[in-house]
Amino acid sequence: MTTYLEAKAAGSPTWTDHASPDAEAARNFYHAVFGWQYDIGGPEFGGYTTARLGAYPVAGMSAIPESMPDLKPNWGLYFASNDINADVARAEALGAKIVFPVMEVGPFGSMVHLEDPTGAAFALWQAGSHVGWQVSNEPGSIAWLELYSPNAKAARDFYVAMLNTAADPMPGGMEYYVLKQGDDQLCGIMQIDPAWGPMPAQWVNYFAVANADETVATVLKHGGQQMGGIDDSPFGRIAALMDPFGAIFKIVQPPVG
Repeated sequence: MTTYLEAKAAGSPTWTDHASPDAEAARNFYHAVFGWQYDIGGPEFGGYTTARLGAYPVAGMSAIPESMPDLKPNWGLYFASNDINADVARAEALGAKIVFPVMEVGPFGSMVHLEDPTGAAFALWQAGSHVGWQVSNEPGSIAWLELYSPNAKAARDFYVAMLNTAADPMPGGMEYYVLKQGDDQLCGIMQIDPAWGPMPAQWVNYFAVANADETVATVLKHGGQQMGGIDDSPFGRIAALMDPFGAIFKIVQPPVG
């Protein structure tokens, strides 16, 4: 388990949030799957909800506004920023598009939503009092993040320049890059295989679980779907899932030892 009580280093993944047409149903689903508890924000914050694992914030949840009917349910990813306006200017210069401009969120921080040059949505967060998730690699919290891109090399080059990171190719047959700051592995970038069929560019969360098979059963019991099998890998036992609203996420049961 890793805990964070201060803002993460610029360029690091720092927060994730879920958008769906039914925030209450989403809260109930993820409570059943991960055991999350919730702090529901007031009307001035649109009822934005912070999901907690014990005392630790792990994710956000919100309802898709009626004014945005084309927004599909999703899990979004935020990278930490020390200077959000400068980072937005750099992102645009590197080919990103602004989806929602920089906005202050009370005393909590500032955010901006962007689209990378390969079509994947992402966001930046400059922390105020909200430093992002405060625990990772604990069952029910973030364990890894992965971009599926139709042009992994272009995505790699963008995020390396945007986030000031390095990128290491993963050995093996697939095209996969690991973004790093020093020795810290931040997230992965994978080339979409046309054999998978139509698939949009997107960031996907991996949540740690104690038992992958039991978690899959819980997801199915509460209206989610399993996408493929439950696979053993050097990184743990992994399953790809879809919640009842259509948002994709993955789970990983870390290997013992």
